[in-house]
Amino acid sequence: MSPSIEVRPYAVGDEKAIAHLFERSYGRSLGEAAWCWRFLDSPGGPGVVALGWDGPTLAGHHAVSRVRFSISGEELATGLSGTTMTDPAYRGLGLFSLLAQSVYRSMEDAGMAFVWGFPNTMSHRGFIRDLGWHDVYEIPTFRLDLSQEKALPVRDDRAVGLQAFDSRFDRLWERLRSENRIAARRDRDSLTWRYLLNPTERYEILGLIQLDELLGYAVLKEYLQELHVVDILAPRDQTEVGESLVVSAAQLAKERGLSAVSMWLSVVHPLHRALERLGFRNEGPVTYLGARLLRPLPPGSNLFDFRDWYFTMGDSDVY
Repeated sequence: MSPSIEVRPYAVGDEKAIAHLFERSYGRSLGEAAWCWRFLDSPGGPGVVALGWDGPTLAGHHAVSRVRFSISGEELATGLSGTTMTDPAYRGLGLFSLLAQSVYRSMEDAGMAFVWGFPNTMSHRGFIRDLGWHDVYEIPTFRLDLSQEKALPVRDDRAVGLQAFDSRFDRLWERLRSENRIAARRDRDSLTWRYLLNPTERYEILGLIQLDELLGYAVLKEYLQELHVVDILAPRDQTEVGESLVVSAAQLAKERGLSAVSMWLSVVHPLHRALERLGFRNEGPVTYLGARLLRPLPPGSNLFDFRDWYFTMGDSDVY
């Protein structure tokens, strides 16, 4: 490591240098608004960011966005790792590990429970080998090919498009939060930030409504010729609710001439088996889910057992 590298936290005014580093690292632009939304504006609180400077040159960036999790019914602060970058001129100097360890020390000082994320194929080895992460799961893409001859069930007329996340989403989260040992918070504020305030992406909200009460919801996004079910929350013991939402999404996709519906759904979730009957299959791409524990979790939860997790595409910073 060059002795001239100074590691310090993010300070107001660093956004331009961060955007320029992203462009040098990835060959495309990162809007300042997108970075601020992800790392400063989360309802979980501001993220933890470590920057490596060589004089006036920003050489590296490592950051986590703060995400509130329900862990065996207890709410804890965690960090979603994302937007790791090193200037090409400074690669191979150990800056990745140096900045990450700085972030993790700050997280421990703040009492945060764990760091987690979805390393890509280029960074996965470094997270496991150098940063003390452990693999949790390899997440396949659960996909329905809409060109299949098998007919879809009739669309549930209780499934309607919504324009906002309201108090019904808070009540749904409170009812269902204890169904999964490890799950990111999905209340009105969290969902509004993630999907409606996102400065670069556009999403649709689908709710299953009965007597003006929300039974479950799905968040949808078109990408190329597919409709992603980016997020879904429905009772585990009422698979017909989740199935109705996904069938409604598939019917929308067919109406729009799209070729497939895809989502992330753990193989142990009861809805997985229900959707297999409709023709959903596990396919690629496959995404790594990993984590590093920073403090003990409440009894009854195992961070490294994928069966304890509830995850969807929307937990990632990619979709």
